[in-house]
Amino acid sequence: MAFAASTETRFWRAEDLGADLLRGRFHDFSYDVHTHDTACFALLTAGAIRIRMPGAEFVARAGDLYAIGADEPHAGWPVDEDGWQLRTLYVDLDHLRSLVGDEGPLRGAAIKGPIIRDRRLSMLLSAVHQGSQEDGPALLRQQHYLEFAARLMRRHAADGPVVREPGKEHRAVAMTRDFLEERLDQRVRLDEVAGVSGLPVYRIYRAFCRDTGMSPHEFQRQSRVRRAMRLMRLGRPLSEVAADCGFTDQAHMNRSFRRIMGFTPGAYRSAVRA
Repeated sequence: MAFAASTETRFWRAEDLGADLLRGRFHDFSYDVHTHDTACFALLTAGAIRIRMPGAEFVARAGDLYAIGADEPHAGWPVDEDGWQLRTLYVDLDHLRSLVGDEGPLRGAAIKGPIIRDRRLSMLLSAVHQGSQEDGPALLRQQHYLEFAARLMRRHAADGPVVREPGKEHRAVAMTRDFLEERLDQRVRLDEVAGVSGLPVYRIYRAFCRDTGMSPHEFQRQSRVRRAMRLMRLGRPLSEVAADCGFTDQAHMNRSFRRIMGFTPGAYRSAVRA
């Protein structure tokens, strides 16, 4: 059965879960390359989406649970004209770990993915998500959430790669990230970036794309959206947020925000202020 030819989303904050949630139906829509500051668990409930990550491209279909860690770049677009539907949970992995009694931060850990095919885990996520959407019994919702966190950590978490002392290029990329994030309201040229990094233009460009999974321009746009989200949580008017984050105007912010998040700044502000 084909979807209606429209894109509809609902985004909300669930304080009792310590998480953000999204329910969406996407038609003729593509996500630009972006990252999230938390882990992201997207349960495909209908259709299919093609996802691209550094070094990998694959299709997630109805029933698949797509899991990605914080700050992992990815992009997505429809496989066919039917688009896709999903329920998504955005949550910090440290929070999930704390729910099941594991002590200490989740340093160096990662979720085994990006596709998790675990029917029980998907059923628990769906129950949590639907229970939050419908404001069902809190006790039942929290029980499902604990079971989800426990199953995820016990069956689908793994140690991450060993963190090594950064070399010259990695330090240069870190300096470049800081430079870009400190100047979101300014127009920055690539030669300025190279000057700060201490590397030739092409070398820092290549190293930045390799280390972050996105170009300096894509990173800057991502950072603008993240700052906009922080300011909206403080209750700042959208017009002021757009100006402070370096967008040309509010319409420019709306377009960039939706291309990354899948919904509008207005919808996000309404959710976090509810």
